[in-house]
Amino acid sequence: MAKTETVHTRVTHDIKEQADAIFSRLGLTTSQAIMLFLTASVNKNGLPFELTVPSKEEEDLIFATSIATVDGVAPSEKAQKIMRLYSRGEIDYETAEYAIERIYKQ
Repeated sequence: MAKTETVHTRVTHDIKEQADAIFSRLGLTTSQAIMLFLTASVNKNGLPFELTVPSKEEEDLIFATSIATVDGVAPSEKAQKIMRLYSRGEIDYETAEYAIERIYKQ
């Protein structure tokens, strides 16, 4: 089938560079990756991945993890456990903050 259509889209420079690097490691051009996305969308009759709205607990955990991530290093297992307790409402913010500070002072 002849390719006769062109798709134009505007993205930030950083996103394009990062995506290009990922596609390159996969042996693809950005055009090929977009074609794969479009083809998978047609084959699935929708997006080729699930889109969901995170629950309040998931949002809180994502937020807490992003705050606790320092210089690109994810929080320790102990800190993650405290963040999960906080996101489920089992401990309050001050308790979580105190516990995480204690972990990092050790």
